[in-house]
Amino acid sequence: MKLTRRLLWPLAILLLVISQTLRAGDLFYLGEKIPDVQKPWDSSNYQQMISALQKLDKTQANALPRRSGEFTGPIYLRMINPENFKPQLNIYAPLELRQNEAREQLFQLKELMRLYFDFDAKLQPYGAEALGLMTYSMQQQAVLFTLTTEFWTTLSPTERSNPVRLKGLSETKAAAAMLTSSALDYLELSKQFSQEDLVLYGAELGKQLPDLFVHLPANIRPQLLARIDSLSRQHPYAPVRKSLSEVLPVLLVIQADVEQQQAQPLKNPPPKATKLDLSAPKEPTL
Repeated sequence: MKLTRRLLWPLAILLLVISQTLRAGDLFYLGEKIPDVQKPWDSSNYQQMISALQKLDKTQANALPRRSGEFTGPIYLRMINPENFKPQLNIYAPLELRQNEAREQLFQLKELMRLYFDFDAKLQPYGAEALGLMTYSMQQQAVLFTLTTEFWTTLSPTERSNPVRLKGLSETKAAAAMLTSSALDYLELSKQFSQEDLVLYGAELGKQLPDLFVHLPANIRPQLLARIDSLSRQHPYAPVRKSLSEVLPVLLVIQADVEQQQAQPLKNPPPKATKLDLSAPKEPTL
């Protein structure tokens, strides 16, 4: 007997539950093995999850985990759980490994968003989930900046002025600026996202902006402030306007503080070390 899609979905959920009890430590979603949702995920866990969802997305409609789903909710919420950042912020682990992990997780989150966003659709089928991944990606970007700042403090003045180091820092800031700009773009897509999804997104976005804003390039911050100010007055949904109006003063304080620090004169550089005289000693005059 051929199962209809209506019957197939409850059966798949049943298989998900049964698999949890049959094999301790293993979790299957619609027949695909996925990471343990009770433990923090690292980049390899995200990669495993993405691989499973890519297979399911090609064979089944409406199969990706939902944010508020009774059975799939815990899977999605693990994808955006801040607990996943804890290993990256563990100061007792090697800093270089933590930085690499943060970069890799940020890449995996972008791959997840490719699955959840569908801009060929008139209305996003996974609106709340896609936008939730966007704000979570901003959190991950802020964590990466925290690690970058930590790394920067370990460098000597000479290393900090190294062109290669400066280029890497500039590229990180540029990527964060692009991510923040894209995050604001989604707020304006009121035809592709439901009002409920955008209201929730606006509230979550307001909470994440300050942590990332302080790290953005100096020429980008004023542009973003102008956009946020405009959206806080002109967005079609009042709750979104309220969320942005509340975060705007915080961002303005950050901007003023950064400008004040940059305007301060540079401290006097330390005196140069006296060169060691290696010349032969002069013979004493009789």
